[in-house]
Amino acid sequence: MFNVMLKKELRRVFTDKRLIFSSFILPAISIFLVYTIMGIMASNMVDNVKEHRASVYVQNSPEDFRDYYNTLSNEINMNVKYIESDKAESIKNSILMGEADLLVEFEDNFQEKTVDYINREIPPEIKTYYNPSEEYSRDARANFINEVLAGYEEKILGNRFGDINYATAFVIDRTNDEGIIINEEKAKGKALSMVIPMLIGIILFSSAMGIGMDTIAGEKERGTMATLLLTPVKRETIALGKVAGLAVVAIISALCSFIGILASMPFASNMLVANGGGMPEFTLWQYIQLLFIMLTLVGLNVGVICLLSVRAQSVKEAGTYVAPVFMLVMVAAFSTMFTSGTPEVYKFAMPVYGSILAIKALLNFELGMVQFFVSIISSIVVTLILVKAITNSFNNEKIMLNP
Repeated sequence: MFNVMLKKELRRVFTDKRLIFSSFILPAISIFLVYTIMGIMASNMVDNVKEHRASVYVQNSPEDFRDYYNTLSNEINMNVKYIESDKAESIKNSILMGEADLLVEFEDNFQEKTVDYINREIPPEIKTYYNPSEEYSRDARANFINEVLAGYEEKILGNRFGDINYATAFVIDRTNDEGIIINEEKAKGKALSMVIPMLIGIILFSSAMGIGMDTIAGEKERGTMATLLLTPVKRETIALGKVAGLAVVAIISALCSFIGILASMPFASNMLVANGGGMPEFTLWQYIQLLFIMLTLVGLNVGVICLLSVRAQSVKEAGTYVAPVFMLVMVAAFSTMFTSGTPEVYKFAMPVYGSILAIKALLNFELGMVQFFVSIISSIVVTLILVKAITNSFNNEKIMLNP
């Protein structure tokens, strides 16, 4: 009879074209389009900032600075204009409005002060005015300081000492080509682990939520549940058949959505993958671990949704019960984005949060066998408790037949 109940639940879903489209196809397409568009837009934004020719205004510029900048003007993507002091306020207003990028102000008699450095207690100052809320302005300031002023300072020191090396006590990593010690696969997975676990946690719950509320509460509302309970079938079998049917549907829906995420990765790599280094290469065992974690998390989600659905008398009432739980799932999913280091083992035993934490550790190539088994065993135990509570509810006349 369990097989009959399971087939009944699956037939209800897979014979409804609209339900198939809304549960399996639409989420995958939506996720693919959203993250593809986000990735393309992020890439275009980065390219746009790099290609933008910054408008930089320089006040009180000394002659030697102008001479130095003329040697760089063809190499730097900037449009530098030299202004008088009376125009500084209008330039600041333009920066505030996003019409100009940077104002650089040299101290009065700057060149003379750099030459007469022996008789000065403090060096002359260069002030920069920029708008940190504007990408163009932030980028212009960083480039001007690193590519122009840093070289200009070296030129002054070279003139001062005859050789810039006289003003340098030591250098760092000049010949050390092996100074960066990094696990490239882990570095690639770092950015993925910030986003993908959160997405999986939310997708797995939402994929079961819509159908799950109708599976039991919907039948109670339509009156078909009372007829089903009068058949000579054990109520435990009915309950298990509905839970198993919803689990199968939720798994298929989640896999379709996950395929949508994977399909969008080539376009979203600038947004999700660290350093643009491509996708990390996971082993077969890691894919198996991910599958087990997702399956046990689906079981946990289905158990919660079915228990809330069986306690409700209508789909609307079930929605009011499920909504706060969905919010908790979202909090647990988002909270993993802000974790760092190696979490304590007990955290992997926390329902939902532990599973998402395990996915993050897996993507970081940091998931140990202890954390893995603690996560899935915890989910299985909690799921069994929920299933027991569901079957007990099916045997309670006040819950199942209360008008």
